[in-house]
Amino acid sequence: MKISGKFLKVLIPYKIYKLIANGFIVVPKYYKEILTETERYFDLSLEDHIYKDLMLMRKFGHIIDKGLHRTDVSPGHSKNYYDALKQLIKKIKKTEYANDPTVLWAEEKLAKYEQLQSHPNEFKPFRSDFSQNNITFEQFEGLVKARRSNRCFTSQPISEDTIAKLKDIANWAANSCNKQPIRIFVANEQDLAKKCLSCCIGGTGFGENIPSFWCFTANVRGYVWPTEMYLPSVDTSLGAQNVFLAAQTMGITGTILSWGQHTKEDDIKLRKLLDIPEDYAIIFCAVMGYAEYGYLAPIRKNNE
Repeated sequence: MKISGKFLKVLIPYKIYKLIANGFIVVPKYYKEILTETERYFDLSLEDHIYKDLMLMRKFGHIIDKGLHRTDVSPGHSKNYYDALKQLIKKIKKTEYANDPTVLWAEEKLAKYEQLQSHPNEFKPFRSDFSQNNITFEQFEGLVKARRSNRCFTSQPISEDTIAKLKDIANWAANSCNKQPIRIFVANEQDLAKKCLSCCIGGTGFGENIPSFWCFTANVRGYVWPTEMYLPSVDTSLGAQNVFLAAQTMGITGTILSWGQHTKEDDIKLRKLLDIPEDYAIIFCAVMGYAEYGYLAPIRKNNE
């Protein structure tokens, strides 16, 4: 088989050979669409925008903050980030985001950094009391293993207060350099939720009730290096895991829907339905609700 493959590779044009080798699955156009979308997001990251300023402010504040927690910190460390942070805060203070909690947090880091420069002998690194949570490993393990991807829900709606709590818990997940890119768009009405669900290729096998459709997105403006292209997906996924585990404690289950095979038309339609700005990359979606009945857990593989 290997020998015949080598002969085919020599005898026929490479494009035709590639189609045969891949089982006649045409992939070049799909790759092109992925590259086009990636380039579009990268172009957005190069533009001057308040979202970019906020995300970079959090990043630079995070870098300064790490140093201010160290026992061996010395005056002058990370001065280039201090200068950049100071300029960003000055710029943001002239906008509607002047009193954003993360701006006030970054200002605190600036003040502490300046204290280190002016009075290094009196400087004390940042510290907080560390206390172990009262939740045991067994309790957390039970929560993780109880989570299910249900597709049949009751007609009971998810309250706006509950949605707000779950959105907030997403922001407390670890994320790259404290950029906090995640934003969740929710259709919490059955008809709208069903229209949104129709945009997802994996949106099949659900019961009659679709109480709530969730779209997990990441603001791409703060990812300014091509090597960061995967980080919006990573950061959003970390936040989403918080959401699904917290939802489980409220009796709410959800099924994640891949966005990996979406078409350009799907993207346009879903953005219009949920009013999603171009700054936000759609990472994946989910249907959330109160389960009509339980699902059996698939068996997990052995650890290697």
